[in-house]
Amino acid sequence: MISVVTVSHKSYDLLSDYVESFLTHHSGRDALVQIEFVFIENSGDERIAEHACRLREAGFATRWELSENRGFGAGCNLGAALASGELLVFANPDMRFMSNICGLKAVFGTSKWGTVAQTGEDGKIYAFDLLPEYRSVLTELLRVYRFCHRLKALHRYVYPVGSFMVVPHAAFEATGGFDERFFLYYEEAELSRRLQGALGPPVLLPTIKIHHQAFGTQGSSDFTYEQEAMSMVTYGDVIGHPDLARRRLRMLQRLSFLSTAAGERAAFLERAIGIESKVPDREDSACSK
Repeated sequence: MISVVTVSHKSYDLLSDYVESFLTHHSGRDALVQIEFVFIENSGDERIAEHACRLREAGFATRWELSENRGFGAGCNLGAALASGELLVFANPDMRFMSNICGLKAVFGTSKWGTVAQTGEDGKIYAFDLLPEYRSVLTELLRVYRFCHRLKALHRYVYPVGSFMVVPHAAFEATGGFDERFFLYYEEAELSRRLQGALGPPVLLPTIKIHHQAFGTQGSSDFTYEQEAMSMVTYGDVIGHPDLARRRLRMLQRLSFLSTAAGERAAFLERAIGIESKVPDREDSACSK
């Protein structure tokens, strides 16, 4: 069985389209016996039950649970613990199903992990991104993230964009799941390093497509940049490269001459590097991407 785990934080409106898109592409007994849903709502919004019930009324096994907002990874870990499928799919509430996902089991089975063809607003595929330790001014200028999914030789240096990540349940548990020291951002990159060690590079299944509305669950760019910066510092510490955040800061400062966003990210990262610890406001902060 495929267990689709979705962590939500005040994403009621987004989930309406999420559920509708799924039902549009999934009907018949094959889908009913192969797919279950697990929803984790981190904001206390009990209306999540409406979406769960809609899927249940269509015949799909569905569970939902309210949880304390301890971050995106913590929500995913809770969802995985409730899931009964051999294959886990971590799907964001701001994504849309563009095709049937029943074929995931045949391709990934219990020994492969990765993602599907994730498209953005421009219709192009953004399935993978470079692991932070491999990003540089040159890779940013060349926009390597736009084509790294096409080159298998690069797959050892990438991680699946976390809006739709496919992992065998047994491998997820064996590698320890998401590191809950991350509140938001880079938790999928850090997990991917461990999965690469256990299963090899990630796999792309291009015949299955989803659409992802980037940052669809975030309230402001300031919040996004702040959490991204804090997680960059955490990522470097967790993987044993504490200088990684400073290296990224220098990269962003150089790119700021070409990009206002890079300059804003640099300012938040410089601030984060100077902060030893920070507890996000978990009542008002989103926890899904």
